[in-house]
Amino acid sequence: MKIDRRSTQPLYAQLKELLIDRIRQQTYEPGQQIPSEMALCQELSLSRPTVRQAIAELVSEGILIIIKGRGTFVADEPERIEVKNLIAGQFSLLMARSLELQMHVEIEKVAGDAELDRLFGTADGPVHPGYWSIAWQQAENGQTYAFCRTLVPVSMFPELGPDLQQGKRMIDITANKYAYLPQKTAGRLFVRQARTEESQILDISRNAPVLVLSSRSTSRSGNVCEVSTAALRADLVALNLDSGRS
Repeated sequence: MKIDRRSTQPLYAQLKELLIDRIRQQTYEPGQQIPSEMALCQELSLSRPTVRQAIAELVSEGILIIIKGRGTFVADEPERIEVKNLIAGQFSLLMARSLELQMHVEIEKVAGDAELDRLFGTADGPVHPGYWSIAWQQAENGQTYAFCRTLVPVSMFPELGPDLQQGKRMIDITANKYAYLPQKTAGRLFVRQARTEESQILDISRNAPVLVLSSRSTSRSGNVCEVSTAALRADLVALNLDSGRS
């Protein structure tokens, strides 16, 4: 990769990609010192502020580290947080056995709109009571690695919001709701750029890549009972997939 001065992409962003490319190709290996700011300025004919901004973003993303008095180095591979036995409903609220992992839970009731009603397959007709929107964070060893948001129809779980606020257990919340609990869940796993709220909560730079698990659960009654999305730090997590022999 080369710096293209005719590109609409900012020079610092091009330099950032160039440095990442060199790290991937092991031109700069983990633990190795990269060239100084001045050396990069001279090599690529870039200004010092441009080089400084690119390096600052890579440091904030954990790709580079600055050791005072020594220089800038490629970070060693971090110890990753394992998400064990990944399934489509991994971050489903209604499938959770407990709420011990959920931190900083935010609950609100949202009105239905064309997009939400489409996701839930809500037919046109009388106005329905809307959806519970529940967001939370999951962390390990003090490090937030996932930001989750789930939507549940109010018509199925009218007291879900108050029950969560009162600290009720999931086993009590879902009692006598057998027909509305997930029976089948379909999910998609993909990479995209972090959105503003996600980058703030996950403590990553804006537009850094995140792993996203999006899922939709259908209840035993045949209706969609939950739509959930989890954004995970791609630089921190390792997904553990396990399949037993049939």
